[in-house]
Amino acid sequence: MSDNENWIKTYAVSDIDDEDVKEFQLPNGNKIAVYNINNTFYATDLFCTHEKVSLCEGFIDGDSIECPLHQGVFKISTGEVLESPPTEGLKTYITKIEENYIFVNVS
Repeated sequence: MSDNENWIKTYAVSDIDDEDVKEFQLPNGNKIAVYNINNTFYATDLFCTHEKVSLCEGFIDGDSIECPLHQGVFKISTGEVLESPPTEGLKTYITKIEENYIFVNVS
């Protein structure tokens, strides 16, 4: 697979408000969360690692997102667990902006 095939076009930059997150389905069927934090874009796996709950329903505070079910907190930029009950971090994905679109590297 060439490097270009690893980059998936997701949303237009203008589609995600500041301090917001949107769900995106990858071509392989997996779902990720795409975040806008102060006009820097991040991507993580969609579901909390504690229980399969969408983080798109969570509360964003700066560079962290709180799971809506049990209030576990993850650092968006690194995926690390900041507050339990989750013990496993989120998978994160590299992002880039080209022609006002957010691309996510899924390699």
